[in-house]
Amino acid sequence: MPARRSLLLAAPALLAPRALLAAVPSGNRIAFDVFRNDSPIGTHVLNFARDGGDVRVSIAIDFAVRFLGITAFRYVHRNAELWRGDRLMSIESTTDNNGTPLAVKAVADGRGIAVEGTQSGAYVAPREAISTSYWHAAFLREQKIDTQGGKLLATTIERLGEEEVPVAGRPTQTTRWRISGDLSLDIWYDRAGSWCALRFTRSDGSVISYTRTA
Repeated sequence: MPARRSLLLAAPALLAPRALLAAVPSGNRIAFDVFRNDSPIGTHVLNFARDGGDVRVSIAIDFAVRFLGITAFRYVHRNAELWRGDRLMSIESTTDNNGTPLAVKAVADGRGIAVEGTQSGAYVAPREAISTSYWHAAFLREQKIDTQGGKLLATTIERLGEEEVPVAGRPTQTTRWRISGDLSLDIWYDRAGSWCALRFTRSDGSVISYTRTA
């Protein structure tokens, strides 16, 4: 279990309740330009509202892949989440995946997190499960609720090391992590646990990369 061990040794502070609040930028906004094989395809924007120990997150993803002026692929995702301390309390999302509608509703209760998803049906996720909204380093937990279709994803985590990446045009020291299993991607967090960059390869071989602009 080397990946699990490296997570526990390297990032325990990032999973504490206060770390979630620290991961919210002072401007209450995280925004990315998104690229497919270095060509721009859209944006991924998160807006935050803090209320004591609660954090409400509104997420908007808009992608369009065009060839010769024709839109070959379109992806639109809207998601509203509530976090309390380091615990996910609710998800309400809708997705248009190139014409296929998807939705997720999830609410924390005494059993865990009750999930109803287009792709998952109804089930109860573990209390410590988190969402695939990426925005803070609690994402480095192993079990994740897919905010597109609702499935519970099992992952392993590997710490790849320290890297400098641009955040709103400023070089920023981050840690790069590799997620594998039911989800496959590389993700970067800064020392506060705030999301700074993302990269993954699609099934068609194209590379999707995120550059943070705010």
